[in-house]
Amino acid sequence: MMKATIEFDDALYRRLKVEAVRRGRTVRDLVAEGVRHVLDTPASPEATTGTAAWRPAWFGSLGAYAADVEDHSMRAVKRSIASARASDRPR
Repeated sequence: MMKATIEFDDALYRRLKVEAVRRGRTVRDLVAEGVRHVLDTPASPEATTGTAAWRPAWFGSLGAYAADVEDHSMRAVKRSIASARASDRPR
């Protein structure tokens, strides 16, 4: 068995503790159950395709420039940003 340290915000941890007590289980049991659920449940099509597709967090404010990037490689993102910025310039 492996040990891990997980940081929760205070409100979420309080909710977790209350739910563990309500169910008569330990926090460790609930966290393990939640992780197993996430890993064993297939991702919905909306989570992996179309407009709801996952984008890396670092897209941030540049997301509008890099929206058409499919492979998320830094090279592809930089090309997309440069192309969009060039088309935004006044002529």
